[in-house]
Amino acid sequence: MNNPESNEIKYRRIAAILRERIRRGIYRVGDKLPSYPQLCELFEVSGMTIRQAVALLANEGLLRRERGRGKGVYVNPPPPPEGRAPALRRLCILPAAPTLRSDDPAIQQGAVQAVNAEEAGLVLMPALSGAARRSYLNHLIESAGIDGFLINGQIFASGDEAFEIVESFDAKQVRYVLIFSAEDPCSRDFLSRRHPGVYIDEQPALAKALAKAAAHGRSRMLFAGVDRYSVERSLSVARNTPGAAEFELEKMLFDELAAKSLFREFETRLLPELVDERTTLVLEGSNLPLSYFDALLNAKGMKPGRDVSVCYFEHYCNLDPLFGARYSSVSRPYAELGRAAGLMLKRMVLENAPGEVLRIPAEFTDQRTI
Repeated sequence: MNNPESNEIKYRRIAAILRERIRRGIYRVGDKLPSYPQLCELFEVSGMTIRQAVALLANEGLLRRERGRGKGVYVNPPPPPEGRAPALRRLCILPAAPTLRSDDPAIQQGAVQAVNAEEAGLVLMPALSGAARRSYLNHLIESAGIDGFLINGQIFASGDEAFEIVESFDAKQVRYVLIFSAEDPCSRDFLSRRHPGVYIDEQPALAKALAKAAAHGRSRMLFAGVDRYSVERSLSVARNTPGAAEFELEKMLFDELAAKSLFREFETRLLPELVDERTTLVLEGSNLPLSYFDALLNAKGMKPGRDVSVCYFEHYCNLDPLFGARYSSVSRPYAELGRAAGLMLKRMVLENAPGEVLRIPAEFTDQRTI
């Protein structure tokens, strides 16, 4: 009959041997240990004793147990020496688009502040797509010494591409944080799957705009813009927002090729719609020259909030501060988004913390123009 005390002495002795081999580099970081049957044969003990020894070292953070493909026991990086804080090496940021979109610099600035760029090197992913992007990402993962990735979710050309890249990161146990700077079907899908990420939640801010419109007797929201995707994306957010059932939600698209006649388009198509006292206009900030609209109202002697009900839905753009100070708006705190993502990735890398799902609310600024 086995003596429980002798079994405890055995698994602690075997754990001490494995611990020493790890410290001496016989088993290096990332190495897979011999299988349980092989360890049983090596130490001439039972499987239970080996499992207890492995569990002890796993609790110390020296080993990790993997299931599924590649299952087994692997060596983890050793804990940092006492009295010395762990340091980040390199982080990679995948920006949203080849062209410099205004949310990218703000997000990057927030991330840089969070991770302390003086200690951590930052790599900015170049503008690549398709096979070239996958090849470069593999290079970064395999040989560039990247600790983790901050990924602007709007970089993806499609949901299929998004899940292909993220699943490859998961398979290689690469740390990453997704950043979704606008609500869309892809971001909602990732959010439902609980991938580590920071998401803009536009609905609370838009709900405030809807409540303001309803308080003034409005029952119709007209979303106007040049880019079909932007307008329909905003409509989609509005349809999912509390209070939207009380409104007719409609859109008006302008031909971007007719930019030279847009002032007249506003005058002939848009203003007649605003005469309807039921209507609140939502201007898409990214794709309309809003100064045209402002100039038109001035030319007609019309005042926002008195003669027309209007706000703008800021969409990846830097608006003239004067315009932003005059019109009610729904806008996104991009720097806060980047900072939250950077702090999350920093915890994941330095503290081996699990990724989280954070939702950062968009902001509603009421300038009494609705």
